[in-house]
Amino acid sequence: MVDRKVKLEEMLSSLIERGGYSRNRQAILESVGVTAAALSQYVRGHTRPSFQRLVALADFFGVSLDYLVYGEPVSAPSDNGSPARYVERALADVRTQAGRHSDLMTRIGRVLADHIDVVARELAESRTAGVEGLIEQDEALRVERYCQQADIVATDLGPDVIAMPGGDAAAGQFFQVVTANLAKGCKYRFLLAGELGTRPEVVTRFRGLVAAVVGGDQLNENCSFRRTVLPVMGGAGLYRLDVAPLAMEEPALFTQFSKYLLNGTWLGYLIRPNQESNTDMLMSPSHTERACWAFDALWNAAGAHV
Repeated sequence: MVDRKVKLEEMLSSLIERGGYSRNRQAILESVGVTAAALSQYVRGHTRPSFQRLVALADFFGVSLDYLVYGEPVSAPSDNGSPARYVERALADVRTQAGRHSDLMTRIGRVLADHIDVVARELAESRTAGVEGLIEQDEALRVERYCQQADIVATDLGPDVIAMPGGDAAAGQFFQVVTANLAKGCKYRFLLAGELGTRPEVVTRFRGLVAAVVGGDQLNENCSFRRTVLPVMGGAGLYRLDVAPLAMEEPALFTQFSKYLLNGTWLGYLIRPNQESNTDMLMSPSHTERACWAFDALWNAAGAHV
């Protein structure tokens, strides 16, 4: 008599895993008529199922008792009986697959809902325009990509050009957006105020960098600089936006800022007066309207081109 090694625990664990039941064993429990705790005991080898349970497990997984208990496959016997058994098994398999698919979709929905909740909490807790009327620097950068006109009261050109030792200059964070906008015909007006009004070398470096990218013609056609001698308390940005592509390509950003738009197109913000913060303050539509009027008045009074 051949002494065969019982591999019930190993085979049962393998069948559960390969059948896709590792995370949800409910179909097994219902078909075999056991509890989750009892099935776990079988898998761990702490207890052995009765003969009836062994037969039920073999039937559920569609394997022979020899394969379930010893891990030894046997040749499939010829079956001249009614095909009803196979139809029933096929229907059971379809129901099992449908159940697993439903469980998967439920889990996916739960995971997505959890992620949505996390993002919503982050937005609710962050210092964003939706909460406090603020616009972060990276948000201003993204919005500026959709400018048709940009009027900037500049007390510092640091976001556009970085002065380097020896008189050299390097592109700032906003430089690429500015040059891309100029190349497609966006109009820029830089009103230089405060200390910047007395530092023409910074503007010269900026103009040189821009001309190297878009050409002198585009620079002179679409980008203007003027100095104001009138006192200005801080910087500001006024954007006339192409809102259709903004709403299509950046729907969350558009929704976040839409209530601040003047006439559905103009967005205004006050540039932070320190280097420690990374957020600027959005203007209400009525404030933006006054700011546009004030900018034009200062621009016309400035007169001389830089």
